Amino acid sequence: MSGKRGKHQSLSKGLKRSVGWLENRPGVRKIVLGLSEACRHKRAPGSLSVRRATDAGLHLNGYSGTGVVRLFLVCDADRREELANAIGERFS
Repeated sequence: MSGKRGKHQSLSKGLKRSVGWLENRPGVRKIVLGLSEACRHKRAPGSLSVRRATDAGLHLNGYSGTGVVRLFLVCDADRREELANAIGERFS
């Protein structure tokens, strides 16, 4: 991991791999980990999905074997659409 994360760095094994892939994409400045909720879902563990775009980046959901982790991806404005499409293609 290239140090693009803040203080809170605990992730499940599958999500670490996915977030590592995301950190190495061009235009990514920082990934901020948010709340982790224990819940059931139908997504594969380690997958990501885009919730919405903002002026500063993208709100994402990260799915683990035990629940959902909220992520915020700070990225360049001109790369936002490209990153959202790359996430959609890889994890759909």
